[in-house]
Amino acid sequence: MKKIGKAAAIAGLESIVVNTLLLFSQVAREACRQRMENALVSIALAFGEIGKTAAVQKMETPAKIAASCLGEMGNTAASRGTKKGTIAVIFALGEIGKSVTWQKLGDVANSTVALLGETGKAAASQKFEDAVVNAELLLQEIGTGAIEKNLKETVNISARSIQDIGETADRQGLDKALNQAAYSLEVIRFNAEDRYLMSASIIAEVALLHFERLKIERLEDKLNKISRGKKKSPSTDL
Repeated sequence: MKKIGKAAAIAGLESIVVNTLLLFSQVAREACRQRMENALVSIALAFGEIGKTAAVQKMETPAKIAASCLGEMGNTAASRGTKKGTIAVIFALGEIGKSVTWQKLGDVANSTVALLGETGKAAASQKFEDAVVNAELLLQEIGTGAIEKNLKETVNISARSIQDIGETADRQGLDKALNQAAYSLEVIRFNAEDRYLMSASIIAEVALLHFERLKIERLEDKLNKISRGKKKSPSTDL
């Protein structure tokens, strides 16, 4: 089915691409229900390839359907604790997101980025830190690509999504993912300022300030715990 979908996209046969994706989505739901993780990975990657190929041909509807199906798969995979499936969905959404951004398909880029952000948050909730970091890196890449293409709303959604993922990562104690979120926001802020996209720059700056406060609060909490521990320690005086 993947070969049929890609071939149809290359040939410009949009209706066949759509039908292929819809058939794939039924298989994906059953694979999720049966917890068939290897099948989920293969299906997610197939969605990504078909969606990416459709985007190159400027087919908005198939690209959007592929991303939507992946978003549904990502939430299900994360909620059921299937780490490999979640990682595959994040990768596939990233591939579609980069492609639709490069082709300046703004509406599809916006929805794809939002879905990638939601999947990243779901991964953070399950403490899949590698998957979370991958989502943040892909959102950073899409966000900087959107800056080059002057897709302002896509940049804004990328920055907000990274912030949301970072906040969820912080609540779950995922320090590596929180640090990556801060770095990715700094990259977007710098590039947005360079292109005078002030709204994205402000969103990233506010998020960075929030993360700095979180780090300070955590440090203060650690110091307070150390202080309380010392007070509870028995005296060693003779």
